[in-house]
Amino acid sequence: MISPQKEKMALPKLVTGSKGFTFVEVMVSLVILCCGIVLIYKSFFLCADYLNNLTYRLYASSLIDEKVGDISESFAEWPAKDLNFGDNVVILEINHKPIRFTYDIHLNPLGDVKSVWQLDVNIYWLDGPRNMHMERSAYMLR
Repeated sequence: MISPQKEKMALPKLVTGSKGFTFVEVMVSLVILCCGIVLIYKSFFLCADYLNNLTYRLYASSLIDEKVGDISESFAEWPAKDLNFGDNVVILEINHKPIRFTYDIHLNPLGDVKSVWQLDVNIYWLDGPRNMHMERSAYMLR
């Protein structure tokens, strides 16, 4: 017995008639790809900037702690020896760039208590276009 005419299973005509992507599809995919690349590129430089900022802050923190320690030692020998605040400017090379750290130091007796002195140490530096600073205070007994 002969069966009725067999029909072939075929793909829809839209797919079989397609010879590739349209120009609009290619352009949309390129725009999406370029936006992703630009965002990755920007985030890389943003992370590098944050890393530099953190590096400068770590150096400044170390410098300011060292300065407070040096002044505390000098204060212990004062008035027999002159009070030594040290240099007000330190230039360090960080990541092959010279960075200038500037100190602002104030030592004053506390208002009502004459034997307690307040030491305020501020440090300033430039991080690209930004003026950065850090400060520490300490109290010393006389």
